[in-house]
Amino acid sequence: MSKFLRHLPCPQCGSRDNLGEYDDHYFCFGCKYTKKKNDIHSLRQRVNKTIDNKEVEMLGNFGEIPRNAMKWLLSYGISQEDIDEYGIKWDAKNQLLVLLDTARYWQGRSFAPNKPKYMSSGEKPLTIYGESDTAVLVEDILSAIKVARLRGEYSGVPLLGSTLSYQAEEQLSSQFKKILIWLDRDKAINALRIKRKFLQRGIDSRVIITDNDPKEYSKGEIGEWLKSK
Repeated sequence: MSKFLRHLPCPQCGSRDNLGEYDDHYFCFGCKYTKKKNDIHSLRQRVNKTIDNKEVEMLGNFGEIPRNAMKWLLSYGISQEDIDEYGIKWDAKNQLLVLLDTARYWQGRSFAPNKPKYMSSGEKPLTIYGESDTAVLVEDILSAIKVARLRGEYSGVPLLGSTLSYQAEEQLSSQFKKILIWLDRDKAINALRIKRKFLQRGIDSRVIITDNDPKEYSKGEIGEWLKSK
C-alpha cells in the first residue's frame, strides 16, 4: 500500500490542498488527477520537502505574545488559558504566532508585512483536541480548540485544510463512534465526500454547514449547532 506523505496544490484543478502526495504517486481528491513519481517535478518536490523540514527546525526564537497578536486571538475568544493549554507561542524572529508546533510540522499566523497570513511547514499531523467518542472535523486550529471546550462531549480535529488522508481516516474510524464534518460553506462537496467515506466504514457521520467557521461562534452557539446533528 502506498504511503501518504502530505497535501499539495493541484496543478490541474488549482485546488490549494486537494493533491495528495504518496511515496510513489500523486492523486487529487478533487479532480482525480493522478501522476506517478518518475519525473523531474517529483524530484523537485522531494527537495522542497527536505527544505521544509529544515525550516521546521529553525523555529524557536520564542517570546511574549505582542499586543496585536493577542488582540487577534481574543477576537476569536481564545483566552490565556487556551494559549497555555495548547502551546500557542510567539516566534519573535519571524513575527509568527505559532498555533501548532510538532517535531515534523508547524503552522502559524504571520504578522510580518508582505508575508502570507498563514504559513506552515512539514508533514500535516492528525491532531486531536479534547477527549470524547464524537469527533468534529474542522478546517483550522482555533475552531478545533473552541469545539474542544465542550469537554467530554466533542473532540476537535483540525484538518489544516479541507481533505483527509486515508491513514487519518483509518485512525479516526477506529477511535470515534460518531464523526461530524464542519467545513466552510464553499467546501461542502469535500465535507460530503468525507462523510460518505466514514459511512462506508459503518461510522455515524454527518455534515454541518454554516455561514462561518466554528471559531466565529460562541461556546453556546457551537453546542447548539453540534447538538442539532
